[in-house]
Amino acid sequence: MTASLPGRRLVAGAGAVAFLVAIGAYGLLASGNDSAGTQSSLPGYSASPSGAVSASASGRATLPGSGFQPIDMFSTPEPESPGPSSSPSSSRSSRPSYHVTDQPFHPSRARPIPTQSTAWLTAKAAGRVALVGGRVVLLDPSTDPMLMPGTDQPIPAARTLDLSWARWIVEPPGYGGDEKGTSYVNRSYWNLCGPGAGTVVLYYWQQLTGHPDVTGTAGYFVDPYAAEGVPWPSPGPVVEPSGGQRLGTYWSGSDTVSGFTAHSRGFLMYMAMESQPPTWRATGMAIWADDAGHGYYPTRGAPLENIQTDINWEASGRNPNDWFDAWYGTVNEWDPTLPRDLQVAVMLDVGRDGVPVVAAIDTFDLPNWQDGASTPHTRHAVSIVGYDNTADPPTFSYIDTCGRACNSKGGNTNGQVHVVAQSKMVEAIRDAVGIGFSW
Repeated sequence: MTASLPGRRLVAGAGAVAFLVAIGAYGLLASGNDSAGTQSSLPGYSASPSGAVSASASGRATLPGSGFQPIDMFSTPEPESPGPSSSPSSSRSSRPSYHVTDQPFHPSRARPIPTQSTAWLTAKAAGRVALVGGRVVLLDPSTDPMLMPGTDQPIPAARTLDLSWARWIVEPPGYGGDEKGTSYVNRSYWNLCGPGAGTVVLYYWQQLTGHPDVTGTAGYFVDPYAAEGVPWPSPGPVVEPSGGQRLGTYWSGSDTVSGFTAHSRGFLMYMAMESQPPTWRATGMAIWADDAGHGYYPTRGAPLENIQTDINWEASGRNPNDWFDAWYGTVNEWDPTLPRDLQVAVMLDVGRDGVPVVAAIDTFDLPNWQDGASTPHTRHAVSIVGYDNTADPPTFSYIDTCGRACNSKGGNTNGQVHVVAQSKMVEAIRDAVGIGFSW
C-alpha cells in the first residue's frame, strides 16, 4: 500500500442533498440544553419567528423589512430537455461517479436525515439565524442580517478565523502506528474528509459555545462494523489485537505520529466512528455498510447530508430538542444564484458569526489537488474559514484535512491554509462530482 491515494478520496453519496420539507412547529434552539425561551434581549432580536416570512411561488423565500435577498435553499434541479437537442455533457446523470472501489455502491438507510422545517429553512435563508455570545438567536425580520449583531457596522469585507489550531487538524495516515505504538493498516483512514471537515467546523463551535470537546477527546476507535450489524470485512483493516480483542487505534487531542503535531484526531475519529444523532441506528458519519449487509472496506466516506446532520447534533450540545435545526442547512450545486449565495453565506457564517462553511466539492478545481492532466475528479469535503472580497479576484480560504500522506501533490502541505478564487470554489461545487455547501 502506498501513502498517496489521491483518486480515492470522497464524500459518498450519488447526488446532492434533498430536504424533505414539511410544515411544522419551529423551535428555536439555544446552545447547550437551555430552553428557547431565554434568548438574547439585544435590540432587533426575537426568540420566535415573528413577522411575515414566506416562500414565494417560485420557492424562493421573500421577506419584508431588511431588504436582504435570501439565499436560495429551496431551488430544485431544472428538468432536462427531452429529445436529440439535449446535450449529454450538460446532463447531471451523465456525469461520472467516483467511488473508493469498483464494487457497486448501495446507500445505507441506517442514518435517516431528519426533516428541517420550512419555517426554519426560510429564516436561515433570510440570514436571521445568528450566533451571538455563544447562543443561537433569531434576528427580527426588520434587522439587516448583513450588519454585525447589535451594531450598525457592516460585516467586514474580509475576515479569516484564527487558524493556529484548526490548520493542524489532519487525518491519521492509512498505515503506521498510533499514539500507543500499535501497528495498523486501515485504508478507510484515507477517506475521512467528511469527519475532518466536521471536526474543523466544530472546533470553532467549541471556542464560542464550550462544546463539543474537539480539543480533548481521546480513546480507542474501531471501525463500527458491529454497529452497522455486519461482519468484520475480509480483507479488512489490520490492527494488533490486545487480550484477544480488537480495540482499534488510539488517538487524542494532539499527537506527533506523523512527524508534526496534529490536532483533534481523537475527535475526528469519534465523528467518523462513534457520533450518533438520535435518528441514526448506526454510529459514525461515514458509511461503513449497505442495507444488504455488506460491509465496505474502505469506507465510502460521508455524504454531505450526514456531515450536516452530525455537526448539527454536536453543535447543539447533543440537545435532543430540535437539534436538527441547530445551525446548518444546505444549498445544492444547482442553485442558479450559487456564486452570490456562497459569498453571502460565508460572510454571514465566517464574517458575522465566526463559524466555518462546509463545501462538498470536486477536487479538480482546487489548487492543492492540481497535477496537470492527472488532476483527479474526486468527491471531497473542505471547510471554508475565510474570505477576502477586496482581493482581485475575491478569494476564499479553506482547510483541507487531507494532508501530505493522502494527497502528495506539490501544492499540498501539512498544516497549510489554502486560498482559492471564489469563482473556482463555485466551479468545484458545480463540477462533475461536486454537491453543494452547508452553512
